Amino acid sequence: MLGREKALALLDKALAYSKAEQIDIYLNSQDLGLSRFAGGAIHQNVSHGNVVLNIRSVAGKRLGRATTNDLSDAGIQKAVESAHQNTLLMPADEDFLGLPQPSETSTVDSWDEATAFCSPETRATIVRGVCLQGVEHNLNVSGACRTGVQEIAVVSSRGTRAYHAGTFAGLIINTMSESSAGWAKGGGWRLSDLDTEALGKEAVSKAVEGRNPVAVDPGRYPVVLDTYAVDDILEALSMYGMGAQAVQEGRSWMNDLIGQQAMNPAVTIWDDGSAIQGWPVPFDAEGMPRRRVEVITAGVVNTPVHNSYTAGKDGTLSTGHQAYFTGAPIASNLFLQEGDSSLKELIGSTERGIYITRFFYTRLAHSKGCVMTGMTRDGTFMIENGQITHPVKDLRFTQSYVEALAGVELVGRDSKLILNEVGFATRVPALKLSSFNFTGVTV
Repeated sequence: MLGREKALALLDKALAYSKAEQIDIYLNSQDLGLSRFAGGAIHQNVSHGNVVLNIRSVAGKRLGRATTNDLSDAGIQKAVESAHQNTLLMPADEDFLGLPQPSETSTVDSWDEATAFCSPETRATIVRGVCLQGVEHNLNVSGACRTGVQEIAVVSSRGTRAYHAGTFAGLIINTMSESSAGWAKGGGWRLSDLDTEALGKEAVSKAVEGRNPVAVDPGRYPVVLDTYAVDDILEALSMYGMGAQAVQEGRSWMNDLIGQQAMNPAVTIWDDGSAIQGWPVPFDAEGMPRRRVEVITAGVVNTPVHNSYTAGKDGTLSTGHQAYFTGAPIASNLFLQEGDSSLKELIGSTERGIYITRFFYTRLAHSKGCVMTGMTRDGTFMIENGQITHPVKDLRFTQSYVEALAGVELVGRDSKLILNEVGFATRVPALKLSSFNFTGVTV
């Protein structure tokens, strides 16, 4: 870990090497501790650290980039010069209005000392507890436990100056029998917030209860989606259309729906980079404050998220959603409003349907409506007369996620934080949907 003073000093040094009209430099640093396990035992311990400088250089309407993790004076100077030379090779972009003016950012506390300095022995204790649960039921248990620190900092020739450090923790568990599998995942910025014993029980119970699944016919079924499946829906909606670039280019599911009632009124979705109930980061890769954006309110589609470039094209302000050094703006700390039903009540209200704990290998089939194709996995069960009666073989689906959320009947009252990777998180409850389109049975 660099710390605020050292990180900003490093960026100041890089800034001083530049002769460009404008320049900004984004530092991304990570110290990672990772324990991977399989066959009921840890097979790999990793300790990894890296600091990367990402440089943007401006000449008129041209923008060039360079990246380095060589932090020597010569390495930094070479990267700054490369960014400038790359700028001169780029065509002019008339929509580019220059680097953003500095804007005051808030601070958020997402630092936990115990998580930052978690030892391999602590992770091993967690893994041991999980594996012992699987042994009791003759399951093959695998997965990974990680902890660490993420630092970001931004300085620019226009006066931007920002720094943030946060911790992260995550646990992924896979359990397998001869005919079934289970899966559980927990994450956040505080290791103590992860109920690792409960996650182990969750993964084990899915594999135990999912033994000897029965095939069901494809077709449309009412479904109860647990939090991992709901997370997949929000992640897809974010990646394929909540960003303003996709809207401006006409390839977002939001196109033609802004201002319209596209989903059930029970659906409210927002992005808030400073909310500590997620994985908060107060500013983006441009140093802009991450503003709360009400993406969906009571089923009505409101607005996408912006970086400085897309905001300039629309004549508005950046919402602070340049998540990475390159690429389009992304809503990456998403929340779905909880309802007032327990998971038991969601299942109990279903006469005949399917309980899905997780989607797997989902891919975009069509941008309009955010039509996705994928499959269920690691715990799929038949619901009959309000009761889970037996496991079913996994099903393949092709389904519009927008249409699926239009069919929300009930929303769970308990939400779960799911950290998909460092920098992308959702907090979501379970959902009951009136209809979901299954097109085939997996082998």
